[in-house]
Amino acid sequence: MQNATKNWAFDHCDMVNPSDFKRLASTGITVSCYVRASVYRSALMAKAYGDKVANTLPSPLKSMLDAGVKVVLESDSNTYIWEDIEAAVTRRDKDGKVWGPQERVDRPTALKMLTSWAGVYVLRGDQIGTIEKGKIADLLVLDKDYLTIPETSIHTIQPQLTIFDGKIRYVHSDFAKEYNLRPSGALISTYADLAAQRKPREGGVGFGGG
Repeated sequence: MQNATKNWAFDHCDMVNPSDFKRLASTGITVSCYVRASVYRSALMAKAYGDKVANTLPSPLKSMLDAGVKVVLESDSNTYIWEDIEAAVTRRDKDGKVWGPQERVDRPTALKMLTSWAGVYVLRGDQIGTIEKGKIADLLVLDKDYLTIPETSIHTIQPQLTIFDGKIRYVHSDFAKEYNLRPSGALISTYADLAAQRKPREGGVGFGGG
């Protein structure tokens, strides 16, 4: 069965029945979860289907992982990546209500789900996802320590420097000034200015964020 479904995947995992966990694990299919959307829509799901469904079926990350299912995180925008990770770690909606607390994952796991495991999911695990010799050098310098800041502050993390394919492509204005760093061809700006220039996608799920 696993050979027949090798490299297969399901996207979004908005509603997953626990009775399917064992079958998903046995087939080796990867499930890609848009957890922020699931959490933010949980109140609507509760209104339509009841609290039990809203706290059980939307993006059940931890339960699927415990059952041996291959699970990764997905995002609809670079603007909301840290919001997506925070939602996986906290399961809090915009009003601060926690949905499906048993489905929270720890920070190292959430990070792997969006980096190394996701690299395998897009069939490029030999090129991206981890910092290793021979892989494409895509790196970030962040303004906060992801592993130690309060969980509810994860969404405030902002990149100070971005390296893509071994080249510096973005430097935050303050970081550039502090380290006298103005690499040729790099965009020097603030995250807020860049986000302001981005036209919101119609029908998207906003998180708020910094």
